[in-house]
Amino acid sequence: METDLYRDGMARLEAGDVEEGRWLLEEALQKTPGDVKVMHGLALALDLAGERTRAVELLEFAHARAPSEPEPACDLAMSLLERGEDARAEQVLAPVLAAHPGHPRANLYMAMALAKTDPARARAHVAKVPRDADEELRREAEALDQVLAEHAPPT
Repeated sequence: METDLYRDGMARLEAGDVEEGRWLLEEALQKTPGDVKVMHGLALALDLAGERTRAVELLEFAHARAPSEPEPACDLAMSLLERGEDARAEQVLAPVLAAHPGHPRANLYMAMALAKTDPARARAHVAKVPRDADEELRREAEALDQVLAEHAPPT
């Protein structure tokens, strides 16, 4: 039943029905309070509903429960990067990359976190974003690599 609530909630979000998706995901979280996947889904719904602070709090909690889980960590890291908290984003992504060294989005976000302080390491992470990655992710990686190339030698 809980997984049905989660799946239904995510389907409603994808269909653009944020209110219903959020309601279903809140129900799912009540039934499975420690489920990181459900917390992540609800955080997405909250963000879409304009409740960014609560969404980030939920991502923090999900990350604390499962630090190597890529999706909540990546969303949390992006939120931190948007606030200029690059060092904290790096800390959030470290356990993900230790467990999933080839994760494209985690590598891109780690490169973003390192861009100002360690361009050479940042380029090494950009290089791990595969050419067959999602088109937008690949474009972001290529653009970041061009900027980093001005500040660090090629990897």
